[in-house]
Amino acid sequence: MVTNNNYFRAGDKFKFTCHDGLQCFNSCCRDISIFLTPYDVLRLKNRLKMSSREFLNRYTRVWETSSMAFPMVIINMRAEEDKRCPFITERGCSVYPDRPWSCRMAPVDIKGKDLFGFCFDKTCCHGIGEGREWTVEEWVKNQGADIYQKMDEKFKEIPLKLEFTGFTTIDKHIKEMFFMASYDLDRFREYIFKSSFLKKFAVPTELAEKIKADDVELMKFGFHWLVNLDIRKSMEIRDEIAGR
Repeated sequence: MVTNNNYFRAGDKFKFTCHDGLQCFNSCCRDISIFLTPYDVLRLKNRLKMSSREFLNRYTRVWETSSMAFPMVIINMRAEEDKRCPFITERGCSVYPDRPWSCRMAPVDIKGKDLFGFCFDKTCCHGIGEGREWTVEEWVKNQGADIYQKMDEKFKEIPLKLEFTGFTTIDKHIKEMFFMASYDLDRFREYIFKSSFLKKFAVPTELAEKIKADDVELMKFGFHWLVNLDIRKSMEIRDEIAGR
């Protein structure tokens, strides 16, 4: 049995429960950095019935480690409310069915390959060590995080295959394409369907119909497109749209 803050393997058992009877209820959703995956953004913006651009502008900020790093998206905490997550209410998470992957995984934290730990100390999270027993696999499936992990697999390939050039203007464009096709799906759809994109990139009609109607298919297409990004063609499409 795993004890507080010990590292453990996927098959090891740990105890955890969370409910509104715990003194710490909602406290874990304050003053933390919640990074969003593209699938997180997709689910949240659709649940809130917002465009991706509106969601990103209202609830998130962009985080970059350096000029040669891809941008990431973080939820903006409410500064006036003890840095509380904007989706937290007194009754709990208002977007719970579509909560981000990191929220689904908590209190489990990935430490390495087949190595896990807890995000929080037991003095802060009173649910650790209480309730039913879980393995990591059982917890992931119970929380619906397995779907998120599957969606994230192709996204993780992008930084390995899409490289910066060292030229400021071109690298800025690469970042813009990465952000748009990963996070700003509604803008990406406009980029595709309000230009000569379909013809220039020879997108089959059946695939075009799928990505026009389905956000998940559009996201998958975007990942594939980024891995094989043709910088010249993408810049031509950008200039075409800007010139209208």
